[in-house]
Amino acid sequence: MLACAIPCSSQVICDPGNPSYGTCYIQTGFYPGELPYATTVIDGESSVLVSDYLSGLFYKFAITSLNASASYACPLGPATYLGVTWNSDEDVLYWLVNDQGTRYLVTSSSGGILISQTAISVPVGVPTISGLTWNPATGNYWTNAVQNDTYLELLSDGTFTGASFSNPEASGGGAGAFGLGLTSVLDPITGEYLLDLAVGPPSAQRTSRVVRVDETGAEEGLFFPLASINSLTGYITGIAWTENGSWGGPSDFIVDLDNNLVVEVPVPNPNAPSITTFVCTADSDDNVTLQWINPITYSSISVSRDGEVIAELGPDTEFFLDEDLDSGTHIYDVKPVPASGVDLPAATCSVVVGFGRLLGSSPHAGSTAGPSTIIESSNQLLVADESGLTAWLYQKDLTLDGSIPGPFSNPMTLVGMAWNSTNDTLAWLTDSGDLRITDLSGLELSAATLQAPSGGLLGEITWSSFLGSYIGIDRSSLELFEFDAGGGTGGLLMQPPSTTTGRAAFLGGITARDNSMSLVVDVAVGSALDNGIARVERSVDGAAVGLGFDLAPSANSGDIVSLSSSESGPFSGPVSYLVGRDTGTIYLLSANLAGTGSDFIRGEVVADGSLNLVDVTQMLLLLFDSNQDPSECPDALDANDDGLINITDAIALLTYLFQGGSIPPSPNGACGPDDTIDNLTCQQFDGC
Repeated sequence: MLACAIPCSSQVICDPGNPSYGTCYIQTGFYPGELPYATTVIDGESSVLVSDYLSGLFYKFAITSLNASASYACPLGPATYLGVTWNSDEDVLYWLVNDQGTRYLVTSSSGGILISQTAISVPVGVPTISGLTWNPATGNYWTNAVQNDTYLELLSDGTFTGASFSNPEASGGGAGAFGLGLTSVLDPITGEYLLDLAVGPPSAQRTSRVVRVDETGAEEGLFFPLASINSLTGYITGIAWTENGSWGGPSDFIVDLDNNLVVEVPVPNPNAPSITTFVCTADSDDNVTLQWINPITYSSISVSRDGEVIAELGPDTEFFLDEDLDSGTHIYDVKPVPASGVDLPAATCSVVVGFGRLLGSSPHAGSTAGPSTIIESSNQLLVADESGLTAWLYQKDLTLDGSIPGPFSNPMTLVGMAWNSTNDTLAWLTDSGDLRITDLSGLELSAATLQAPSGGLLGEITWSSFLGSYIGIDRSSLELFEFDAGGGTGGLLMQPPSTTTGRAAFLGGITARDNSMSLVVDVAVGSALDNGIARVERSVDGAAVGLGFDLAPSANSGDIVSLSSSESGPFSGPVSYLVGRDTGTIYLLSANLAGTGSDFIRGEVVADGSLNLVDVTQMLLLLFDSNQDPSECPDALDANDDGLINITDAIALLTYLFQGGSIPPSPNGACGPDDTIDNLTCQQFDGC
């Protein structure tokens, strides 16, 4: 069974007969325990062992199928199991365990029967160690000093040799690069044992790729991304390599804590180093810049986008610009060809272009991040702590701007927050239905109790100026419903939009983007195949309109807790704000719809091939007759191209038709896209 942590349409399932290095996945297995963490491969049993973090249980997965066994008891019972590795010379497991504050190196049989335990002499200044792997060549072990961004060599007697190297993502000597999990890897050409590390940059606080290094930390030119390529989210807790994966060659088995998955990623052995440090970034003009480092001189370098070769480059090239792309998620491969002509793995990255493009991110200033809202009257983003005791103010560019107290005297579980544009107040909602209305300083104005119409689990909320009321999420019935400040529920009851992989099964946030004619909401959703929140999708008047964007790789979070929006972001265009509870990070994303949707002709409301009084009449009907079906091309109604649909559009069109006024802005006369940054788009235009 295949499970997808993000949209399967963006992932690559391997050709098991000839898989490429790290850019696809072979199979996944569901973890039946609580918190999957430490992992290793027991080659003699052809199994992958994965242990719970705390419960004292572990499971074995058959390499051929990733089916899980019944649970086994860990050697010390309930404790914190930080790492495990199989020593084939001794035919035993070595465990890294924290038992009531004391770190131990524990040995056991493959079934978990305790053999010995040795207290570890942790170096001064190393508060936490995590992960464990055995090097068969030296007989020593390696672990990760997480807060120190280093990897340390450990002896079987519990002492450290002093050998160490830095996390490849660390910069400037400061802590913060993320890395959990490491595994020894045999290079069949040199006979040297290397290390595969799950790492991520300080800004993400989550793993974003797997990098291969030697025992000095020098990169070997082999790495692969996580998330949209191979079904993995960013919270990886363990990694284990075997020479004999299910496809017959080397594989990394990776533990995904977000989705309780074990994922097999093939890593065929190359015959020469491949390129390193591959980064792809998108800009506001829908161009993508690719940059990398060549560890050796190649004969040529091939660049592919979404599986199609787009350029053949010279041997010394370390840069490529891909221009004028359509909005969406794009996957790039840069494949070098050495002088020997041997087949090397491509370096891969994925990037969101246009709608949903990452503009920036910032760590949340408080404790566990909770719901958010935009306060347009003060041009600020408000992100609450999940406890509801404090909410933090940010400028729209994510600069911290102070805080306000919540209206609760004791910690609660805050699930929703919304700014009411009509009376400039804030609504705060807990999971128990405690609804408080405050002013912008947090002073309570009223209190009520809210219950979802179906009695289900409450989620995030938003204020709709079109409805003149709030919209809430019922996370159990998967419905959106209308309510007021007194807790009364109204007539609106609708389904959230589906994702590209199916009907919504998870909801992680909602924000209204109303215009004068339609109820427009964006919802953070995921299908059952996604195993969690995967995309932001748009609904207009209760119907999905096919507009959305992938969250991976822009927001590298498996636990999206909030979605907010502003039509006037910090860079003069509409933006979305996503909050990751697990990452403690606020992500700023573009909501610019330029380059999305269908071509159209501005002002041609009735697609009959000409601008005339019929277009003005239909425009007025859509503006003022609630019985009219909503337009499928709001961009065509925006005759003056100001990003709004109102009476000024009809006046502008009448002035052009009968008083010699200016022709409507482009596209006019002939079909074309809307290049203006605004929040309107065109789903369908029959005249093009």
